[in-house]
Amino acid sequence: MKRVHAIAAAAALALSTGTFAQTTIGGCTIAPKASCAKAQMKRASLANMDLSGADLSGANLQEAKASGAKFVGANLQNTDFDTADLRKADFSNANLRGANLTGAELAGANWSGADLTGAQFPAGKDNYGMPLARRCADGSTGACK
Repeated sequence: MKRVHAIAAAAALALSTGTFAQTTIGGCTIAPKASCAKAQMKRASLANMDLSGADLSGANLQEAKASGAKFVGANLQNTDFDTADLRKADFSNANLRGANLTGAELAGANWSGADLTGAQFPAGKDNYGMPLARRCADGSTGACK
């Protein structure tokens, strides 16, 4: 019972002071403007986390669970998002030059102003199972592969 009270007290303190424990994954402290170039974050749980303005260039985010994550203005150049869950993630004004997004789940992602020059996207399939050509995301700049 004492442990339950201690946890409740810690939660109340965090709410009153606005301080929360930071999450570190693959040597990267998850926070806006984090400096995590080339971080190894395969299968990381990043759902709904804020990495706005972060440097994740060259990072391995394969199979990451990042639905609803904020990557606003982040440097994601050459980042590997292969088979990551990026549904409803916000990539507005992010640098995704050369990023690998093949196999990623991208439904509802915000690409407004994102630079996708050289990014690789999944081809996808139509309603009959036939492959569709790759194309860049709506609202993005540059040309994807």
